[in-house]
Amino acid sequence: MSIRKIATSAEQLQAQSAQMKAQLKKKNDKPFKNFLRKIGNIILPMIPAFVGADLIAGKYDFSD
Repeated sequence: MSIRKIATSAEQLQAQSAQMKAQLKKKNDKPFKNFLRKIGNIILPMIPAFVGADLIAGKYDFSD
């Protein structure tokens, strides 16, 4: 196999991959999924802070 064939097939695979990604993105572009994605982008980064706060509250007794 020559280098040109490999380069051509790599370019073809890359173009096919881009086309498949575009089709999947179009398929998954629904309003409800977009809403859940936005909520997830807000809530998920807060989970480590909640866990850390719970660990600190469990370690130290703040009640009188």
